[in-house]
Amino acid sequence: MEIPQGPSRIMPTSMLSSGAEDLDGHRRELELNVLDGALPADIHGHLFIAGSIASLGRPAFTGEGTLYRFDLGPDRIRLAQNIMRPPCHYADRAAANFGELMQFRDIGLSRISPLLGIRTVLSNSPIPLRDRMIVTTDAGRPWEFDPVTLELVTPIGKADEWLGSIPVPWAFPLVLSTAHPAEDEATGELFTVNFSNPAPGGRPGFSHLVRWTGRALEHFTLIDRDGEAIQIHQCVHQIQVTRNWVLIQDSAFVVEMRQLALDVLGQVLPVEPLRELLGASTMRTQRPTTVIHAIRRSDLRPRAGGFADHPTPVLAHRIELEGESVHFYADFEDDGEHVRLIVPHTPTLDVSEWIHEGEDLLSGGEAGIEVAGMQIPCALARGRLGIHEVHVPSGKAESRFVEGRETWGLALGTYARRGPEKPIEVVYYNTSGFAPELVPSRLLSAYAPRVDVGALPLADGEPPRLLEIDTTTGAMRSYTAPNGWSLLSPNFIPRRGGPRHARDGYIAVLAHASETVPRTLGSTGEELWLFDANDITRGPVVRLGHSELDFAFTIHGSWVPTLKPSRRDYQVDIRSELDLEYIRTRALGSLAFSDLFKETLGRVMRSDDVDSLLLNAVFPKF
Repeated sequence: MEIPQGPSRIMPTSMLSSGAEDLDGHRRELELNVLDGALPADIHGHLFIAGSIASLGRPAFTGEGTLYRFDLGPDRIRLAQNIMRPPCHYADRAAANFGELMQFRDIGLSRISPLLGIRTVLSNSPIPLRDRMIVTTDAGRPWEFDPVTLELVTPIGKADEWLGSIPVPWAFPLVLSTAHPAEDEATGELFTVNFSNPAPGGRPGFSHLVRWTGRALEHFTLIDRDGEAIQIHQCVHQIQVTRNWVLIQDSAFVVEMRQLALDVLGQVLPVEPLRELLGASTMRTQRPTTVIHAIRRSDLRPRAGGFADHPTPVLAHRIELEGESVHFYADFEDDGEHVRLIVPHTPTLDVSEWIHEGEDLLSGGEAGIEVAGMQIPCALARGRLGIHEVHVPSGKAESRFVEGRETWGLALGTYARRGPEKPIEVVYYNTSGFAPELVPSRLLSAYAPRVDVGALPLADGEPPRLLEIDTTTGAMRSYTAPNGWSLLSPNFIPRRGGPRHARDGYIAVLAHASETVPRTLGSTGEELWLFDANDITRGPVVRLGHSELDFAFTIHGSWVPTLKPSRRDYQVDIRSELDLEYIRTRALGSLAFSDLFKETLGRVMRSDDVDSLLLNAVFPKF
């Protein structure tokens, strides 16, 4: 297959300005055209991918959440897309009419209103459960959506079944959870988390494992062997569940609670003198190790969890592995003492940071508006895949590592799901490679003690790839993206009747082309590519596109064989949980940063405008 390419390696930035015109629209549908190759005769099912609609200059993660559904067949592939609109979406759209204190603003990786709270952007992962589908974020409750209509159905858990991380009387509190909860399909138990990092002034955070089986949420507070409460110092981006363990990763994604709290308060109070005192004016680096907290499932007796404010204590065993990471997989089967973990270690890959317009880059240039807001896509050290056999009670691990030029910039992964009894034999990742024109110099300054500057490919960079790794032998095979292309959101699609083995299917990726790449007739430079998982080195077997195709910044996806509409057998009443008197009483009765902040925020937030906005802009939608 002859794929057009640019004159040199360059990472496209098209995903940063995609889809803004869809914000006021409704669900859209397109039938994709075959640009090259042929659709496989055994392709089937439905592929869901989540993304965030960004605009120039804004951090990509603060854009509106969107879902894409690809309906796959041997004769045609159709695309349906819809915007994820939780209540705070409508509040955000209406707040501009109510003055500055009501308006939402981008602050770091969050979008915040001093009077209303934090936006929930449902843009990370569409996850099929046993009897429903949910879409998730790290900052907010997961929501069920209808796979057929792509419309939101209900949040999982009522507002008072979650604890907010900043104790102020917001209609939309900051709830820290995980973008990758885990379900045991056999039991129907969904495991997620609710946590808060240690707060300004030295106040401890909290760390709760949360279980949901279709009724009320159950909370378990994590404690160590000494009975002390465990603190999450970064974030919990991923959970895995095995037959005997729930595994919670303290992921390499720094949540700047000090900075966030002061930015929020700074919109209503003079807090600049506190920044230096609390150390909130400098960038925090990630911990150079992976910490996983493991909880025995036998300790989580049925209906034994407590309420959010009275959780049941449960012992968590600490596992610490060399090298930081954001994601990991675990074989479901274990012997009760040992677990097998597959971890893409990504030293210095700091996706909690983004490019700022005008800052210096490692290429020697200066960041322009066309890249401002992009999460920094490249690490300052080569990644490697770790395969760890861990004795959980002791935390000791026997580890093997796979690495090479191909592992620079390990990103999102996928594999063939062949049932819980099968080990994970082959994994596939897209990689960012290394693009010095997209790495701020401040990143090198922050991570200098961990970086071998002489090993950085500053002159030529490293190209993005689609990578296959055999977890048993360590063998690697890869496909190098043509000049000017990047590959996002890989997903394994089994062949009809499969997967009978670990490569029995296709790898779908969303391909983005830079402006330097000549366009194929009928293509916008944003395409869907399918690879034969038996041999990805041959390149895509088919490229699909459309003259109107405009992908957002996409992240994770999932495949399902059939579409089933939501049963709507679980529903949270949005109107009742946004009762403002209840919100104020609950928030102001909890710990605040100081009596001054508590009194000031309580007075400012007793605004009739908040009641009016909810009544007119939010409630009619629910």
